[in-house]
Amino acid sequence: MPVNIRRALLVIVLLAASGSWQPSSDAQGVTEAERLLQKAILLETVDGNLQAAIDQYKKIVAENGGNRVVAARALLRLAGCYEKLGVAEAQKTYQQLINDYSDQTAEVALARQKLAALSGPAGGQASGPTFRKITIPGEVTPGAQLSPDGGRLAMVSGGDVWVVNLQGKVAPEIAGAPERLTQGANASWAGLAWSGHGKWIAFNEETIPTRNIGVVSLSGGVIRKVARAVPSLGGDAWWLGLCSDGSRLAYSIRVDGRMLLRMVSVDSGGLVTQFANPDALEPRFSPDNTHVAYVRLAKWPADPLGEVRVVRLTDLSDFPVTETPTLFRSPAWSPDGSLLAFLAHPDKADRSVEEVWITRALEPGKAASEPTKIRLPRFAQSVAGWTVDNKIGLLSPSPSRNAIYTVPISGGKATQVTPNGDTFQPQWSPDARSIFFRWGQSDIAFVPAAGGPISVVPRSGEHVGASLPVGGNHVSPDGKHIVWAGVRKKVPGVHLWTMPVTGGEPVRLPMEPDLNAFQPRWSPDGRWIAFESERSVPGDRKLDENIFIVSSRGGEPRQLTRHTDAFCELSAWSPGGDSIAYACSDEIIRVIPVGGGEPRTVLKFDGLEHHQGSLAWTADGARLVYTAKGRLWTVSTAGGEPTAITTDLDGNILQFALSPDGKTIAFNAPSGGNLELLLMEGFLPPAKGKR
Repeated sequence: MPVNIRRALLVIVLLAASGSWQPSSDAQGVTEAERLLQKAILLETVDGNLQAAIDQYKKIVAENGGNRVVAARALLRLAGCYEKLGVAEAQKTYQQLINDYSDQTAEVALARQKLAALSGPAGGQASGPTFRKITIPGEVTPGAQLSPDGGRLAMVSGGDVWVVNLQGKVAPEIAGAPERLTQGANASWAGLAWSGHGKWIAFNEETIPTRNIGVVSLSGGVIRKVARAVPSLGGDAWWLGLCSDGSRLAYSIRVDGRMLLRMVSVDSGGLVTQFANPDALEPRFSPDNTHVAYVRLAKWPADPLGEVRVVRLTDLSDFPVTETPTLFRSPAWSPDGSLLAFLAHPDKADRSVEEVWITRALEPGKAASEPTKIRLPRFAQSVAGWTVDNKIGLLSPSPSRNAIYTVPISGGKATQVTPNGDTFQPQWSPDARSIFFRWGQSDIAFVPAAGGPISVVPRSGEHVGASLPVGGNHVSPDGKHIVWAGVRKKVPGVHLWTMPVTGGEPVRLPMEPDLNAFQPRWSPDGRWIAFESERSVPGDRKLDENIFIVSSRGGEPRQLTRHTDAFCELSAWSPGGDSIAYACSDEIIRVIPVGGGEPRTVLKFDGLEHHQGSLAWTADGARLVYTAKGRLWTVSTAGGEPTAITTDLDGNILQFALSPDGKTIAFNAPSGGNLELLLMEGFLPPAKGKR
């Protein structure tokens, strides 16, 4: 694209994103200083003419001292230009911004962060934000929210709303006793919201079919219900926002495949207004109740990229506070209403990169400011709130460990055989020298059975068949090939793929009719592959998962089980290959003859891991091994009482595989991942003034 056309387009984008451009008239409400700033940004970012941009930024600062907003932004970008050139003036300019424009909190926060990175700890500058964990006994549930004063955390547990005092009597980092606010409310964790004054909490009910919204006082008592006559399948209220006095409620609701944003009266349930933009999520009232911030997606749920926008309630004018479409989530207002914080994934290719962005909540016609971007130490599920003493609460999963271990079938202490990482579904090689497993998001790898470094099985081909972490894999009885369930570009559906264990180009197992296939298992003689598939019984409109078998060379699959009331998702061949054991969602293990016939029940066990677990026969065919309630168990194939196989990792065990000689179990045991409350501090100078 020619530079002049690209430049013209970017001018339109910049002005439109800032709310300063109107297609039918000249730009309105934009000062000359802001025009000069936009031109300087173009010189820097489009033309790459840093020296010309530096001259322009310096001129703006010198001539627009009265317009402190524009001058602070120009000074920040000036320091950025110096930083790109690697000159010492960058540090001086960042410090000038901090010293002279302390009222411009967003720009000062970013300047402190940049200066800390340039100076290092020895420079005497602030080391940046800190993250402090608050220990809360029991489980912290998703959607928990901090009270505006930062003293309490509201969450839903067991269908009721609870409030936990974050300042306990033991230590500052240990929360106090939880208090139940409701009794039998049937509350959902999704959409919990405090009122701005901290006196009311709104929550979604899970009562079918209407699923009302409840509003309860912090002192408990009768729940005010906001009825919504919308069928549950077409209009679940998800995200909630509650104004300061608890009189108005904003919520996102799915109607005809779109997410609409509505505001209603809490007392009457009547509609106050429906906002114009569709696919609007996570409404949040400003502290003074004059604005509502929300996240708008390009198209929910097909396109997760979007923008953060603000609606001014006096005239319903709607404007963005972010420029580039990004994956944004969970907005929160600063206590004085001048700033917005939200979660962002700026790297489209790597969604593990997550930041908190903080930006000024501007009025229409004002140029957007450069947001403060704070890289988070680990993934955060949501922003739990922004407290009056400038702490941002984050709900973040605890660090996870995931590895493969081995243990004798008689039980005992486990041995870790892989480094911590994304390991799933172990499978033994027939000679018992190696353990294969799903590695990361798409690879198959192996380690020596006694443990060691991970070796990835190399794959070739233009469009490599990517494995699914929970799709299943299995090594052939001769030890030469591996089969797995996976997807491939330009090939619709989930299919079975085979490849030499030494690597090569994956080959799709042909089937007619073409079925989605998961959890493949080679027969002991290598002639057949059993798998599970989502296919209904003919004439039945229900979608069930049943067990099928197909030739290892491909062909027409044969449906072995015909359950219409359960999802059957695990299978294991008997040592002689004449029967298959399988587990279903009704928590029953059955055995069925491969040649046909009725299945017989072996065991019904509450907590059976029918989806993420495993099932295996012992080498003598006398017993079955399975997972339930995060533990390993064994039971006679004739039925009877099960026996636990103890390990030191009981409670976390999911998939496993039994060695060919039946003496050793390799299993996958993840741990961690529970939600924690982190308080982010030191990211901004003390808030000053009102918006």
